[in-house]
Amino acid sequence: MSALDELYWGEVRNHYDEREEIHRQLLELHRNNNISEFVRLLLGVSNRAGNYSADDHKLGPQILNQNRNAERQVGDLAAKFMALDTARAVPELIKKTGIHYLKIGVGSEASCMVNPSVCWVANTRTIWTHVVIKHGDNFAKADEELKLYRTQDGTSEMAYQIWAAIHRELAASMTRIAEEGERLARAASVLPGSIKYLWADAIANALYASYYE
Repeated sequence: MSALDELYWGEVRNHYDEREEIHRQLLELHRNNNISEFVRLLLGVSNRAGNYSADDHKLGPQILNQNRNAERQVGDLAAKFMALDTARAVPELIKKTGIHYLKIGVGSEASCMVNPSVCWVANTRTIWTHVVIKHGDNFAKADEELKLYRTQDGTSEMAYQIWAAIHRELAASMTRIAEEGERLARAASVLPGSIKYLWADAIANALYASYYE
């Protein structure tokens, strides 16, 4: 995975640490039944690191303002994510809940933030990283394929099917990325993250940022 060779693993670890801390904050808020603050953090409203997918398009406020009983709905969905022992159910749970503006990108990131040993993120950053590696580090092909996910009407059944399919594909690729990242981090004398899908997401975030930002 030569695309990962040039990453600064200390920065990847710092990003991982920030997200792991957010994960622990979310669990504590949920344990204390502080649902309002829990939901605001889970949607990236109070801290963008809680949900980059939501923050990128400022969807958190729209979710809260455009859905009846939004905090309860999001809190109930999060509780279902926390109970999962397989992430395969995540897209269908999101679809069944039917929360306006909360699709697979935002929802899968929320699932990872509350249950990161089981659930992975399927957003622009992780999909792009998956596609880069699938195409043998061909960034142009990755950019072209990413347009398929970005240009879909988010409310359509076709968009749901496309995102659900890529969510399934990411199970294997995020595992491979986490494992390769562990090897490269150790080679750089950096301790890798211990929670697999948060670690994989930190790597994807770093690769995406190195190319786009």
